[in-house]
Amino acid sequence: MAEEVLKWKLVNFLVADAEVDYHTVSDVYDVVEHGDVDVLGDVLETFKEIHGGLWVGGGLVITPRVVRLSANALNRAVQEGTLDIELPHSMIRKVSVEGGFITKIVRLDTRAGSVKFRCYGAKAVAALIETLIPSRASMSAV
Repeated sequence: MAEEVLKWKLVNFLVADAEVDYHTVSDVYDVVEHGDVDVLGDVLETFKEIHGGLWVGGGLVITPRVVRLSANALNRAVQEGTLDIELPHSMIRKVSVEGGFITKIVRLDTRAGSVKFRCYGAKAVAALIETLIPSRASMSAV
């Protein structure tokens, strides 16, 4: 039986180990006869160094048990790395919203590190996740 989906959204999530398959990107550039893969590579590698990873486009699913981030087909075609993240609510210690350009960033802190994603309506998404964290959920039941 499928788990109930509480929220689904299009998002970009930050992936520390994302690597671009420049060979595939070069093939696409050749087909459309536009772009310079070397320039793209320089820009993306600089961005990755500064921000600690690359933003990967995909979807967010929130269920009563987990937050799930999954890359879309286009990103799977041109990138490698951690393209799926499943974070049980029990692992989340803190939810915060950070500033961003156009969309805000939701940061989920765990003992192992943090997961960041950006989307429209970030404050509402963060509020929903916060209600699902076991310590928060049990406190609101009191």
